[in-house]
Amino acid sequence: MNLELECATQAARVGGAVLVSRSHDMGAIRTKTNRLDMVTEADVASGVAVCSAIAARLEGARFVVEEPEVYELAGVPRGSLHDPEVWVIDPIDGTTSFVHGFPCYSVSVALLRDGDPVVGAIYNVPADEMVAAASGSGVTLNGMHTRCTDTSTIAEALIMTGFPYDREGLLALQLPVFSEVMSTVHGIRRDGSAAVDCCHVATGRADAYWEFGLQPWDTAAGVVALREAGAIITDHDGGPWKPETRHVVAGNPKVHAELLEVIQRLRVC
Repeated sequence: MNLELECATQAARVGGAVLVSRSHDMGAIRTKTNRLDMVTEADVASGVAVCSAIAARLEGARFVVEEPEVYELAGVPRGSLHDPEVWVIDPIDGTTSFVHGFPCYSVSVALLRDGDPVVGAIYNVPADEMVAAASGSGVTLNGMHTRCTDTSTIAEALIMTGFPYDREGLLALQLPVFSEVMSTVHGIRRDGSAAVDCCHVATGRADAYWEFGLQPWDTAAGVVALREAGAIITDHDGGPWKPETRHVVAGNPKVHAELLEVIQRLRVC
């Protein structure tokens, strides 16, 4: 395991340990963009732990973190998504699940070089599952190498999705796609963590995933896992994932192509 990947997995586990310790005492809960977009004191504590763990091992590391107060509390420098090298951290991906005690939330840690994810670690805390990937080195689930599925058609597929915080705007894009896909596939699953959804595709538990209205820390680590598993992740126009990408489509190559066609045909915004 290379040094950066070792740092990512260690830091993700450290953040996960904080969440376990705070699961019954998550502290004050506030909202950000709207009443559905919550953040807890546990989010911040996890972010501080993750950034501190990386900074202790990698001198000069720079960070982009979902919760901005983490920079000062951890004493780490704020970076840019297009720095030559920057760590992108989501201290809890799935805060709503964490708040309600639903057992699916994760700590996501990615290293970007010139805007491209090259290392990713996603720790599914309640399941105690670590998906780890580095460019050119493959992807593992708890240390065992894994691949995406070879399912041939969307009609045979199990597909993951999520629903946006922006219920007034992006639902107009999501619901027609959901309705058509639901009428075709074996099934659709929604667990509330975009990072975990990417992992389900990378580990062959699902065939594809789409979601609208995401942030770079939601998917950066998952991008590495998906690529190393032989899957594809693009924006909803079919272009390559970039830090600015908000609408994502991922899957094994055949199912990805079919799902992308549905989304492009039904796109209304």
